[in-house]
Amino acid sequence: MIPVVCIVGKHNAGKTTLLERLIPCLQARGRRIAVIKHAAHGFELDREGSDSWRLAQTGAEAVVLGGPDSAVLLCRLAEGASLPQLLGLLPNLGFDLVLVEGFKQSALPKIEVHRAALGRDLMLAAAALEAVVSDDPNVGNVTRFATDDVQGLATFLIERFPPPAAAGDAIRLTIDGEEVPVNAFASAVLSGGILGMLSALKGVNDPRDIRILLRRGGTDSSG
Repeated sequence: MIPVVCIVGKHNAGKTTLLERLIPCLQARGRRIAVIKHAAHGFELDREGSDSWRLAQTGAEAVVLGGPDSAVLLCRLAEGASLPQLLGLLPNLGFDLVLVEGFKQSALPKIEVHRAALGRDLMLAAAALEAVVSDDPNVGNVTRFATDDVQGLATFLIERFPPPAAAGDAIRLTIDGEEVPVNAFASAVLSGGILGMLSALKGVNDPRDIRILLRRGGTDSSG
């Protein structure tokens, strides 16, 4: 399972600044990073009046913008989309670490960014944190990295959250009792979505055998 770590902290603590400096350090050491940002006040991605903007206004559930070397997925989610939903949108493209800015209420591992100027107390209890990045040396009984020690934090993350095993996920799909061949793209999307959602469930730790039974048109669905 791809490890997921939430970077949390008070407003203006420096979460985005830390990620801007941390991600290149991790990439320089061979890690492939995906980022999820919690935009509590919403966001505007596309230019009003553009073709893609016009298509999104039709009410389509999803619009994919494909370019020569990149793509963007615009999709409608329920109000207050959960972190498991967002993780499920990440295709399995070889990422080996997901850094999430925000979502302090999740059950995932967390690192708090803290500045003494915003108050001496941490936002979360030390017991709920993997580490703290702070300019205050007296932040409690928790591993601390100085604000400018990005290399030290990168080393900590690499050692604490190693990449998943290189072996590919085996997907077997049966529909109405008939086995359906699953190509590489479908396998990546299915495994990435399922593992992404499972990573946010408390008590689920590196599952090896996942079986889901879904019966449509009835009252029984289980997983």
